[in-house]
Amino acid sequence: VESTEGQPVNLPCNHSTISGNEYIYWYRQIPHRGPEYVISGLKDDVTNEMASLIIPTGRKSSTLILPHATLKDTAVYYCMVRDTQWFDFIFEGTKKLQKN
Repeated sequence: VESTEGQPVNLPCNHSTISGNEYIYWYRQIPHRGPEYVISGLKDDVTNEMASLIIPTGRKSSTLILPHATLKDTAVYYCMVRDTQWFDFIFEGTKKLQKN
């Protein structure tokens, strides 16, 4: 995904096999660094200082929104589903964000 600095970026993720007790997690990996937690949610939309997570009814997809993307946000973004009972991680997809 390409973006103009300071503009919002929307990163969609499909997780069609999600069950009722699984949380949606987003992490990112900045080049040459380890993974970093971004945001997570179960059923409701969530916002923190870094991003917003939009979770539609049915939870078969979600969208990570970076409201004011900057060069510091250049990373590989990972969407995953975590079963809260078994603590299994399922990588559902990755999105790579590159700045102009």
